Amino acid sequence: MENYDDYNIFKPTFRAYDIRGIFNENLTPQSHFRVGLAWGTFLQNEQTLDPKNDFIFVSYDIRKTSPLLSHAFAAGVMATGINIEYSGEPLQFGPCMFTACERKAFASAFITASHLPPEWNGVKFYYGSGVGFSEEDNMKIRDIFLDGNFKSVDWKNVGQMAIITLKKEYQDYLSSKFSLKKKLKVVIDCGNGASCLSAPAVLESIGLDVIPIFCDVDPTFPNRSSEPNEESLKILAEKVQTEKADFGVGFDGDGDRAVIVDNKGRVLLADITGLIIAKYMLKEYPELNRILANVECSLLLEKVLSDVAIIDRIKVGHTFLTQDAQNKTDTLLGIESSGHMVFPTIFLFDDAMIIPLKLAEILSALPITLADIVDELPFLYKRKIAVKCPDEIKFEVIAELLDIFRTRYKEITDIDGVGISFGTESWVLIRASNTGPKIRITIEAESDKQVDELLSNFRKSVEDKIDELEKKIK
Repeated sequence: MENYDDYNIFKPTFRAYDIRGIFNENLTPQSHFRVGLAWGTFLQNEQTLDPKNDFIFVSYDIRKTSPLLSHAFAAGVMATGINIEYSGEPLQFGPCMFTACERKAFASAFITASHLPPEWNGVKFYYGSGVGFSEEDNMKIRDIFLDGNFKSVDWKNVGQMAIITLKKEYQDYLSSKFSLKKKLKVVIDCGNGASCLSAPAVLESIGLDVIPIFCDVDPTFPNRSSEPNEESLKILAEKVQTEKADFGVGFDGDGDRAVIVDNKGRVLLADITGLIIAKYMLKEYPELNRILANVECSLLLEKVLSDVAIIDRIKVGHTFLTQDAQNKTDTLLGIESSGHMVFPTIFLFDDAMIIPLKLAEILSALPITLADIVDELPFLYKRKIAVKCPDEIKFEVIAELLDIFRTRYKEITDIDGVGISFGTESWVLIRASNTGPKIRITIEAESDKQVDELLSNFRKSVEDKIDELEKKIK
């Protein structure tokens, strides 16, 4: 792919929270150069960046195509007259954002495809505060990319590049923030991704006995998927048990999400890990009592913490998580069901390294194990399904279902789709996917039978409404 008469072939790579595509199919060095042009233009036209006084920070992950794409992207940005500070080496997400914030960059860009397979790549944009770009702003960048109306400067005013990274300063900062009251053993699975570059050293720096697996960088991700979940973390779970470790941690491809495995080898959902951490942090920071949790997070947060904390439900998406954490100054912790977390007492961005560090600090002060804490929690049954729905009607489906259900149920919200609450016993969430032609239904209840009944009823309502609206557009 060399010459493009129509750049619309790259339009699908622009998503709600980032840009992602398959190398040399719908994402190329040429397209990334053009993305740099579009982003540089956007920053000056829409975000009031001053090329004489401001700069942006660009870094990249360990994917094989990342150095190539980061250079192409940086060249596009500099062609619009913006100066760049550039990592010059692959980074885990945390050091990238730490460098950008410490250096007071106007904005930052991270070349990555997060947890996707090795042939994928892309870029994530962040404001100077560390909050990810909104969907609205990403779509404005897309429109500039397609229109080709780029900021242009002469040779005297092209942006310049300086190589800088604060990886060591990042490690030193985290080391100063955490301490252990007793020795703990942790198994760490980096999945051969970007976390290999910092995570083992950071965990060792606070005194943890670290047992690494898959902690050598390999951009082909040969040992497991770069998406950390119950299936991909089976070897980690086994290693935690055979080593009699206190817990295990598995990272995604770029290191902005971490999944915890307890000492019995059970892979914990992000909201359960967040609940456990919040329970103990509330005693440490009594002046901070707000827990941000997206609408897909477990009802256990209310069951366990509502007497001592404000459970503030927000939209799905780590951009909303970091934005709310910065705006609501009484926030103790922000939890995304996908695994992103924000600890405002440490960083105002979602660095996954804080999760195992904080958990280790908590466990080191307790006479019980992580599994003991998990076993003490109430148990709820949870299920998620996706129903196919054309993109052009999925939001209309949600809007019409909201009107219908408002006449049937007392406790209903429209924070992100349709949320129906049945006290602290069960809840249903119906929301349009931000990334594909489908509607997601999430249900949590106190019994498996109750989940089945709710799922049967609400799935039928969703499918009937999709059928009705599909007939209207045919």
